[in-house]
Amino acid sequence: MSRTLFTLALPIWLISLISGCGYYSKSEYLEHIKTIRISPIEILDADFAYDTTSQRPYDEVIHEKLTQRFNRKWRDGNDSEFTMRIQDYTIKEHGFGSQGEVEMLRMTLQIEYEFLDRVRNNMIAQEDNYIQVHDFYIVPNRAEPMERPEQARGLIIEELIEDLYNQLAEQW
Repeated sequence: MSRTLFTLALPIWLISLISGCGYYSKSEYLEHIKTIRISPIEILDADFAYDTTSQRPYDEVIHEKLTQRFNRKWRDGNDSEFTMRIQDYTIKEHGFGSQGEVEMLRMTLQIEYEFLDRVRNNMIAQEDNYIQVHDFYIVPNRAEPMERPEQARGLIIEELIEDLYNQLAEQW
């Protein structure tokens, strides 16, 4: 029995060893890049210009948070460059109660970004129509706690930065 199992397992193991699976190890992905420069964030939608919670412009808030997150992997410098432009911000009704009252809102950010490798002079990633979505309840006692729009804007920014980092820096 064990000899038959070995005879079956050996070819499968050899095929997987030779062919690989296309997975990048985190340690090998962009290992030649040691630094990153986060360009100033451009916001084209005036409705998403100012953070009322921190009393600061969103371009500054987002730039600071992006820099903090990406600096966990890379230092400030010019091996790579990340640019981002927020093209559109929307918030609209998304979920309704039994009487037709609005219970949930959907917030979206439409962005474009470029991530350039300055060492090898090539484009690592580029997206012209990346959409970040955050749904949130505006009434209590639902599946998730209710949020105010100011809280939701903070959360969509945190989610955007984490998603971008995972896609671009770690390839998850």
